[in-house]
Amino acid sequence: MKPFFYFFVFSILFFGCSNPPKADFTYTPDNPKSGEEVHFINHSEDARTYSWNLGDMSISDEENPVHIYQDTGTYIVDLFAIKGLMSDEKTVTIYIK
Repeated sequence: MKPFFYFFVFSILFFGCSNPPKADFTYTPDNPKSGEEVHFINHSEDARTYSWNLGDMSISDEENPVHIYQDTGTYIVDLFAIKGLMSDEKTVTIYIK
């Protein structure tokens, strides 16, 4: 009984007192063109790791990835900010000219 109690108390203290991550990012340039570098600037809070889906079958685990879109079009970019078992997601649509 005591081991379960200690585990329960530890879980509440560890997960209850910890701030969940908040995913946030911007990118430059504002109006990117095909063949041009797009810099993703991570503004996430309380995250330890990151997972990016850059919308063209490319993924990254860098904090601030740089990516080149070869084709014009619309791309949906997802950032997952992760901290232990908690995560948050932000999705942005990018238009490449």
